[in-house]
Amino acid sequence: MSKEFIVGDYMFSSLEEANIAKLELDKIEKLNEKLVGADVELLYKVYNKSIEKNTFKTPVGLEYMKAIKKKLEKSPSFKADILPIPVNALPHDELSAEERNESLKRYKNESKKYSTFFKWSLFINAVLVIVIIALFVITSTSKNPNILNYENALVDKYSAWEMELEERERAVKEKEANLP
Repeated sequence: MSKEFIVGDYMFSSLEEANIAKLELDKIEKLNEKLVGADVELLYKVYNKSIEKNTFKTPVGLEYMKAIKKKLEKSPSFKADILPIPVNALPHDELSAEERNESLKRYKNESKKYSTFFKWSLFINAVLVIVIIALFVITSTSKNPNILNYENALVDKYSAWEMELEERERAVKEKEANLP
């Protein structure tokens, strides 16, 4: 987030909210200049007027209202009459038509990008599944020894050698027997 979204100790999600908070911060500074050394009665009037006119809406302004409320609570004469601080969330849904159209275009572009990505991803996954199936078919039908049939292939190979050796041995023994 950029620094233009930060006002005081708060980071806002939009430039509009940050600007409202900056305006409230300016109001707070002007009020503080006028209220230096003011009595509790004037603070009470400012507090009630701010609530009545809904002057402060952001956390910056609400924090200031809370500070005034704490000062008023210390005074026994106003303690029972202090109104609670109203919290009215900033309207996020109130976008101008231009902002709404711009936002809609941005989301459509993003959805097209992800839609294209999704289609390519499905295509590549389908190709990979076909390749894997083909590899299994080749492996299972192949005559070469592989991980699926290496034991049988080795047993067959050695039994063939053994039979061949036995035949040669018999042939050699027959030739020896025929010799004088």
